[in-house]
Amino acid sequence: MNLIKEEWRFFLENNTKVYQCFYTIALIAVVYTYSFKRYMVDDIYVELTLFSLLLSLVTFIWHLYLHKWSKGSLFAVTAVGICLVLLPSEFYLIDFAPDFSLLSFFLLSVSVDPKQPNLVTIVFYAKILLAIGVLLFYINGKIPDATLYRPAKHLLRHSYGFMHPNSLSMFVMSLFYDFSLMRKKTVPLSEVLWLIMLGLLVYSITDSRTGLLIFTVILVTSLLKKQLLRYKVSGKLVFQSILAVFVLGTLLSYFYQPESSVFHSLNSMFSGRLRNAHAYIKAYGFRLLPRRVPDLHYANGARIFNENYYVDSLMRQGILVYLLFPVMIGLQTLKKRFTLYHFIFILSAFLTAMIEDYGVSLGICTILLFNYFGLPDEKSGSSENLEEYSRPEI
Repeated sequence: MNLIKEEWRFFLENNTKVYQCFYTIALIAVVYTYSFKRYMVDDIYVELTLFSLLLSLVTFIWHLYLHKWSKGSLFAVTAVGICLVLLPSEFYLIDFAPDFSLLSFFLLSVSVDPKQPNLVTIVFYAKILLAIGVLLFYINGKIPDATLYRPAKHLLRHSYGFMHPNSLSMFVMSLFYDFSLMRKKTVPLSEVLWLIMLGLLVYSITDSRTGLLIFTVILVTSLLKKQLLRYKVSGKLVFQSILAVFVLGTLLSYFYQPESSVFHSLNSMFSGRLRNAHAYIKAYGFRLLPRRVPDLHYANGARIFNENYYVDSLMRQGILVYLLFPVMIGLQTLKKRFTLYHFIFILSAFLTAMIEDYGVSLGICTILLFNYFGLPDEKSGSSENLEEYSRPEI
């Protein structure tokens, strides 16, 4: 009995620290669940997804107990309810990992403690552990090396267990994002050289132009981190920029014209994503409510992949569910400020979603925790308040 009383006393005295620990576990569960979709059969993956969503829900309820209701938390629970009612359960339990991570985003983005130290660092090492596990399974022959041949370069692309070369590239870029976020104001030259070597190695293995572009952005931004942290941009500008990408990511494919030299150049730059997304828009269009969108195929029977997150999500989720995401982002950004450093990372993540169907998922992009990386708006917070948001890792 005394032991129970001692444990309860410890919990009450360290409520915030215990919550932060639980939140970190819930976030890592999202990262792992999002990645395991490629390796698990449906029944096991459903159980893992339900467990992960349950952790996110408990975290959300715990946050409400500690901080009461806010506009963000009220909208979050409403958005989750709408998704659960309107989206077919297979979407977020089996078929589409981005739909699962969308639910987790609603619950966890509003529940993060801005004062939690080393959150990104712990997530970074959890991803490292995940990568080591995948590589060990690949080396032992449990996971295949998906290879693709690029005739123009006479190049064989490898995945080394990550199911697709682009998957390997995006996962490593996710590590680069988190590594930069968790570092101090400047990245030592020795680490920069290692990053360059690793980035070029990944590019030589995967031949992912998107990965190379993201790596370049991360590298330059990291080198200028000390200077970029000095400048602040309004949450209004951040939200307007994100909204512009949502619109642009859809309209470019909607108005795509194969005979136009401009669109031809853009389509080549986007590795054929505009053309493929346009084919789906032409075949199915957009609707208000969610629905299944059958795959399209070329004349030779090969599947046409729609890897534009915005077009794919809008067609499957329907306009009503799709709009919940940007509204949630607006609630978390409009009354905050962001450093120019974090703004570049945020915008690059959303721009990437025009090319990769990973989308802007919490399972890949830790930068989506807007409440964690944002600063109070000058109109609502004093300089003393700003100091409370200074975390060692950023």
